Amino acid sequence: MTAVARRFSCMDEHAVISSVPYIMPRIFLPVALSLTIACRGAEPAPSAWHDPSPHRVAFVTVAPEVRLEVLDWGGSGPPLVFLAGLQDVAHGFDDFAPTFTDTHHVLALTRRGYGASSQPPSGYDLATRLADLRAVLDSLHLQRVTLVGHSMAGDELTGFAGAYPERVDRLVYLDAAYDHSALGPLLADYPAPPPMTQADSASPAAVQAYLLRTFGMHIPEGQVRAIGRYDAAGRLVGDVTPATVDSAMLAGCGRPDYARVRAPALALNSIADSAAQIFPAWPAMSESQRVQARRFAEKLRVFGNAERERVQRELRGARVLAFHGANHYLFDSNEAEVTRAMRAFLAEH
Repeated sequence: MTAVARRFSCMDEHAVISSVPYIMPRIFLPVALSLTIACRGAEPAPSAWHDPSPHRVAFVTVAPEVRLEVLDWGGSGPPLVFLAGLQDVAHGFDDFAPTFTDTHHVLALTRRGYGASSQPPSGYDLATRLADLRAVLDSLHLQRVTLVGHSMAGDELTGFAGAYPERVDRLVYLDAAYDHSALGPLLADYPAPPPMTQADSASPAAVQAYLLRTFGMHIPEGQVRAIGRYDAAGRLVGDVTPATVDSAMLAGCGRPDYARVRAPALALNSIADSAAQIFPAWPAMSESQRVQARRFAEKLRVFGNAERERVQRELRGARVLAFHGANHYLFDSNEAEVTRAMRAFLAEH
């Protein structure tokens, strides 16, 4: 678990800040820039860029006027379906998912409200998200799958495996086996990150570099483009998803019912050993910010230890592995280790 999410949103047709206390280091712009960008009618990003990840893009209708984006990397073997975290989209796996096409048919799903998927006014509760997932699998004729979920998607892994045990072969939690309803108090002490400058918002690549420099996380450019709105010059002008959707998602969190899960499970967790590991901007922090950062790191340590113990106690037979020094996107920060652990787990009979 790591950085507080920051959201760039549109209100009264002007750019303002609204923060969402969660994991993804969301794109944000400071009021100090005095930007007066009209969010309505912003031009789409230039079309010259092509996602280098070798996937096909399809859309599956899961309800009236609601369709979800599905990325398909192909591959041979049983289906391996990736689910993104809160505020993330399927393109967050652009670099990681294709490495499994030698043994699996690899796909990823963008849930409603995010990226290119539909953004209806409702349906962000867990029950509807599980129904959406089932509708996608039915439409693609995938009867039994292995689910790989990052962050908030852990709720969907646990819920779907409990509700439809016959549809799930295995579960892989990527820093996702937590009680997400406890996040609000946990993240209250997160210190504000350095503000994004005009240069940082000049292009999707600049935004990507800012996220890496500020949060230590390499977010694929495909995701940076999918979650942000850009003008004709390629400058960031807003978020695709309004904060109300994130709030509805967070409101749907609940204590995961691990006791209902029958599928073999692998829980891979990131562990930060110091506040400086969590905050790349540590050298530039003031002493008061460092005090706050240490307080947050300690709360995070206590929370993480308790959640890992709970998973080992309640999720029968689960294998729990911890990666010291990893960040929340551990499939990027510790890609080789995570890949080895997943391959070993997926190869078991």
